[in-house]
Amino acid sequence: MKKILTYTLLVLTFSCTDSKKKDESKELQTEQKEIIVSEPEKTKETIFDIVFRKIEDVEYFKDFEKNSATVINYENSKWEYVFVEMQKQNNRIIVLEKIIETGEPKKKYQILDTIHVNNITEKEFVSIGVCQNNEKVDSRIFAIIERTENDFDLEYYSKIKKAWKANLDNKKIEKMSEINGITCMNEGYGI
Repeated sequence: MKKILTYTLLVLTFSCTDSKKKDESKELQTEQKEIIVSEPEKTKETIFDIVFRKIEDVEYFKDFEKNSATVINYENSKWEYVFVEMQKQNNRIIVLEKIIETGEPKKKYQILDTIHVNNITEKEFVSIGVCQNNEKVDSRIFAIIERTENDFDLEYYSKIKKAWKANLDNKKIEKMSEINGITCMNEGYGI
């Protein structure tokens, strides 16, 4: 009888140990299932990340029309930057782009900065690339100009409502607080 009792006790002991190991194994498996391995998030591509040939190919601008564009040719910066005016209804976006050299005649571009110029009245328009500051030509400047009755007789517009300038050091468009002395050439003068 002692042998039977010892044998039963041994079987129960080993079976409890096996059961305990199985429970621990299940717990480990459960913990492993709950561990979430986080992968680095994919950064979303913005309009500032895209290199393109035509701005109309950028999804954001697909419903816009290009009003005008001009190369910013200022002091030592020659053929590196461009202003583009895009319009959809009465919403305008002025885009500062960098010219990307391709080794071919057709260059590519990358957007550096944008500014929304909305709700321009019928008596106003945007002038890009033909402005001057205190009689010094500065193609970094663009302005909102108020039309006058004698626009065709003016060589330079002087009713400047607002003006901005491309800062080529930080590649940003900055609003000009001082607009006295800013004039913009009337491209239709003398025609």
